[in-house]
Amino acid sequence: MRFRLPHTIRSRTILVLFCAFLLSHTISLAIYEINRDKTILLTEATDLADRIIGVVELARSFPERDRQRILAAAETQFLTMFPEPGNLDDERCRDNDFSRRVTESLGGAFADVPGFHAQVCLRRLKPAPLLARNEPLHGFDVLVAVNFPDNERAVFHAILPEGESLIHDAVLVYLLFSGLIALLLAGYLIRKTVAPLGQLAKAADSIGTNIDTPPLPENGPAEVAAAARAFNRMQQRLARLVHGQTEMLAAISHDLRSAVTRLQLRAELLQDRQEREGLQRVVDDMKTMIQSVLDFARGLDPSETPRRIDLSALAESLCDDLKEEGYPVQFRSGGADCVTECRPVALRRSLHNIIDNAIKYGSEAKVSVEGTAESIRIVVEDCGPGIPMHELEAVLQPFYRLEKSRNSKTGGVGLGLSIAGNTVQAHGGELSLENINGGGLRVQMQLSRC
Repeated sequence: MRFRLPHTIRSRTILVLFCAFLLSHTISLAIYEINRDKTILLTEATDLADRIIGVVELARSFPERDRQRILAAAETQFLTMFPEPGNLDDERCRDNDFSRRVTESLGGAFADVPGFHAQVCLRRLKPAPLLARNEPLHGFDVLVAVNFPDNERAVFHAILPEGESLIHDAVLVYLLFSGLIALLLAGYLIRKTVAPLGQLAKAADSIGTNIDTPPLPENGPAEVAAAARAFNRMQQRLARLVHGQTEMLAAISHDLRSAVTRLQLRAELLQDRQEREGLQRVVDDMKTMIQSVLDFARGLDPSETPRRIDLSALAESLCDDLKEEGYPVQFRSGGADCVTECRPVALRRSLHNIIDNAIKYGSEAKVSVEGTAESIRIVVEDCGPGIPMHELEAVLQPFYRLEKSRNSKTGGVGLGLSIAGNTVQAHGGELSLENINGGGLRVQMQLSRC
């Protein structure tokens, strides 16, 4: 099975720290264990040499006839006399740190004895029963031959138990406990370090719903603070751009409406009825287009204060108003809680545009509202001819019309769905269109809960 790395920076950093902690402690334990074994063995060599020196000096203080008896009496569990083996020249008598330490200690003690010579042989024992205890023994078997100039010779046999390994349950528990504490502390510090990144992600997501969100705090590590400053500058530039475009559209539309009003007043003064009515129709078309542009500008304007409302109640209220005006509108509620934070005026205007299109091109509008734990869905269906597949996305663009005559009476201005799409996107949602099997168009407003 392929190993998958954690998804978050925090988890990945903790994993890296854990692996580094485990590797460093394993290497440290291995190095310490090796050096410790060597140190213990050399210490045992010094102790063995001291015991042999003591026994030899004691034996040499007695007459020669009593020396063997004294040597035999000095035997212990780990130091015994060995029968004369001849020359200790087998392969275990190779030069090593242990033999050098014993030889140097013995040579130093008997430096005043001319012709003194010592030979040390060392071999590692296989597991075997320990003399007085029924436990496995891992240690060393040592033979030390001491030669004096008067042809006096003694061979000592010693068994040196190997030091207990440092790696046992208590040490493992300690390492686990210390590692856990280190990881908890590291996790806390890492969470504090990467928290600004989470705030940055949330701010980037919320910019789509409110361009005037408060700026990010520019704190944390230098790199994160620099990213926050860059994000705040970007948000300020975007806000100036959006507000500038909105104000420009509103100003142009307002000035045009003033001019159209003056034009309408002049049209009413015309004496020719046919000419007056023709000019009045042109003025009405211009009013419709200007009002659509104003509505589009309002849809881009984020100045409306968001508040929590029931979208089901908002849609039902709009449908009731349209019914009273004689429009064929049906409403159905899913019954679930549909309360969320939004800009109700902008949403109502967008929903009105969608319902108006459904009535205009599909003879009637069927509105339904359904809520889930994550989102709220408003659906408007009609019984019209639908929209060609290749134009389903294009109709959401500003001033795009399926009716190519450019007559606002038959095809509108081309801003209704664009206004609705911008408003839904500003709420962090999505507006989608699809044709219904058997005829008709389904427009769906998907809004996330806040």
